[in-house]
Amino acid sequence: MDEYPKELDLIDKTRVTIRPVEPVDVDGLYEFLSKIPRLDLLIYKDDITKWKNVENWLAASNYGKAFQLVALSEDKIVANGSLHSEGLSWSHAAELKLIIDSDYRGMGLGSQLFNILLYEGLKRHFQKIIVRYMPDNISFTKILNHYGFKPETVLSCYVKDELSSITKDLVIASYDLESWERRFEFYSSIYRQ
Repeated sequence: MDEYPKELDLIDKTRVTIRPVEPVDVDGLYEFLSKIPRLDLLIYKDDITKWKNVENWLAASNYGKAFQLVALSEDKIVANGSLHSEGLSWSHAAELKLIIDSDYRGMGLGSQLFNILLYEGLKRHFQKIIVRYMPDNISFTKILNHYGFKPETVLSCYVKDELSSITKDLVIASYDLESWERRFEFYSSIYRQ
């Protein structure tokens, strides 16, 4: 973890700090997640706006089940990204999750954090990365298309908001991280010359 914290500049020149999540972040994560629009959080199996679920989510990092990063602007969490190991039988695979504060969307933070998480997946020797998303999440879909994620399945009307009874499709897409590693090495060699 020597490379953290990292400083990133966004499109509007805002500077954010990226670092692994720490136990002291539970309050900040809870505050951050409580500001995210409810429909954006439906991809999560648990209601992560509840205090106990935030604590459990944070504990997953302590048990090596997840690698989580937070982005901070002026000491406030403005993004959270994570890689969740898929278990013993699927140790070659991880699920990538990414949430960006509404005020920081469209500024390049999501793309940069996504790229960092893919690199962390390479370091952890994951071969396959999956993501779950709703097809109306246009900005996330653009990121996935940029990297070449391929939809594996669409679960029709799978996600239901308990408050509004709105149902949405859930897309599960995957990516072969080894092909990204080859592209990463190719572009790295070009920029070193």
